[in-house]
Amino acid sequence: MKLELIDQKELDYPSASGIEYFDGQIYINGDDAGTIFVSNTRWKKVEKVSLFEAAEPRIPKEIKADLESSAMLQLEGSTYLLLLGSGSRETRNKGILYDVVEKTTRELDLSVFYNRLREQLPDLNIEGAAQVGKELVFANRGHKKNPANQFIITSDDFFRYQSTAPIDTLAVKRPPLKGTIGISGLSYSERHDLLLFTTSTENGNSEHNDETIGDSYLGVIENAHWKTGRRKMKVNELIELPQADKAFKGFKIESVCIQSTKKSSVKIQLVADNDDGKSHLFKAILKLK
Repeated sequence: MKLELIDQKELDYPSASGIEYFDGQIYINGDDAGTIFVSNTRWKKVEKVSLFEAAEPRIPKEIKADLESSAMLQLEGSTYLLLLGSGSRETRNKGILYDVVEKTTRELDLSVFYNRLREQLPDLNIEGAAQVGKELVFANRGHKKNPANQFIITSDDFFRYQSTAPIDTLAVKRPPLKGTIGISGLSYSERHDLLLFTTSTENGNSEHNDETIGDSYLGVIENAHWKTGRRKMKVNELIELPQADKAFKGFKIESVCIQSTKKSSVKIQLVADNDDGKSHLFKAILKLK
């Protein structure tokens, strides 16, 4: 597979951690932001959706909901943007369900479900999410002291019956790579049955802290829907982004979304957190053959 960068832009929006596409619009959320940034596919602002009342553009680390994950969710004929707190602290057990058509917002308390997850994964740090069929796939990010990344499989309406919703965990089997990688974003192509994820090498020793980040990668998992029923999720390819284009060098890529698909290619958008109050956007073509 080959990645071709076609556009990039700095965005005056803090700490971008998730990016999604629906019906001609891009939705960007930040882990310490109080709003969702909505734009067209060329990144012209359409609106900002308020999530929390905040005195400052960036919510302090000690109290932020840490909305690290996003997924566009099709549920019972409606379309929602699902935002998930990382669960790495008790204050981060929250979720947001935003109806992108009706433009209504509902806050979710996910404590019951997250406490069940912690029984299996003490170092809980959910940083990616995607709907695959009638299931949701979450990415639990690894770090230097606990380098394993896991995929968590549950139902797409898990938040409605948190005490009994199914939980399966899959080990991520990746190609050999020097250093620890942490998965930070997911996106699924039903047409190609591909699960894409973003990841970076890092020196972090904790699920709570952001540490020194190395190069970022785009991971590709083929036959993803079938693999959700297996014990391991094999990664078919890891594309080193700075090798694909030097423009990616020095950026911590946080998430990916699929804008459109063709028979032999996928148009994607990626978002990076600059850790300086701004973010960076990339648009690229992933050639499958």
